[in-house]
Amino acid sequence: MRRILFAALLAMLALVSLNSVALAQGINSSPRTIDVTGHGDSSAKPDMMTLSFMVTARADTADECTRKESEKSRQVIDALKAKLGDSTKITTSDFSFSPSIEYGNGMPTPVAIGGTPEPPPPTWRFTGEVDVFTDSIDPIADLLDTGIAAGATAISESGVSETAEDWDPTAPPVSSGMSTATGTGTYRRFRRMYRMGLSIETNGVSASDAMRKGTSLMKRVQSALRDKMSAGQGRVETGNFAVNQMNPQQEAERERYQPPPPPQPQHKVYDAQVTITVETPKLELLGPSVAAAMKSEDVRLNQVSFSLKDDSAARKEAIEKASADAKSKADTLASSMGVKLKGILRISTNAQFRPYVVYGNQYMGAAAMSLGSVAAPAAVQAPMPVTPRDVGFGADVNVTYQIE
Repeated sequence: MRRILFAALLAMLALVSLNSVALAQGINSSPRTIDVTGHGDSSAKPDMMTLSFMVTARADTADECTRKESEKSRQVIDALKAKLGDSTKITTSDFSFSPSIEYGNGMPTPVAIGGTPEPPPPTWRFTGEVDVFTDSIDPIADLLDTGIAAGATAISESGVSETAEDWDPTAPPVSSGMSTATGTGTYRRFRRMYRMGLSIETNGVSASDAMRKGTSLMKRVQSALRDKMSAGQGRVETGNFAVNQMNPQQEAERERYQPPPPPQPQHKVYDAQVTITVETPKLELLGPSVAAAMKSEDVRLNQVSFSLKDDSAARKEAIEKASADAKSKADTLASSMGVKLKGILRISTNAQFRPYVVYGNQYMGAAAMSLGSVAAPAAVQAPMPVTPRDVGFGADVNVTYQIE
């Protein structure tokens, strides 16, 4: 029995030893690697071009705007087909439609000249003040607009004041270190209020004329302010006033409050736009195609893009160059580090086409220069204002090599 137990124990120790060796080998068996990236480019002469135009329309009604947009788009498409052939691929996209507001310029009403004698010039000026007191600063802005609209000319002063209230005739006199008040009576409390003074100003041909006009204007401003003010919100009082004879030689220009101008006439219009895209291999008809499409000021050239009908050859060349670049880098790296390449564990590639794009403003500038003029309408007649550059691919290849 002891022999059997001893043999079983030896077998278990051997099994544990074997597992430890296998685990150690598994940990140490992860392959050693190097990662490299190769890049390659290819190019070719373009044999395809894509033209993009923006067609816009504006009208007073939505129906008229969409109708005009559709009509202009059809004219552009027909003109392009006439130049490039009916088999040319033409598409429309990015249609948008929105209302907008046009602001007109208000013109003053003409005034007839002559027919009535001119009134005598004013020689007397009335100046006065209407004071507004409120418990809160919030209504001051609205009261200012109301007072100015009623005839006040400016704000004379503003701020916060303490207003005495609740007179008590039986209270003892108030004494100070400098003097002693006589009699009895005092105010029980002081109320903190916000104050705004509005200036009143008017002119007359005589002192009495200026006085009558001034008092009438003060009453009108007071009445408007009281009507605007809520019950218990505050009070309106008449301040000082004066009538003085005007001296034209000493009359200086003074800054006065100017109410905002009345809103300008508004006119609602509708705007619509759509993009028309045409693809054609007829690169020699670039100038005539642009000229045919842009006969209207409502058509704008967005861009011209040159590309390839079949880019498989350019793609293949770019990837092959990138792969060769990656292999060369891996060989150089392995040799410099004293290791050998054993095989490829992972590989990935990314190739991207690079068209040649000429934007509308660049095209029009080149066309104007080719004609020796900066006139845009004439510039579109240029046969070939730009020379398309080579287009092609750029490729990157990422490789993970195992080394030994």
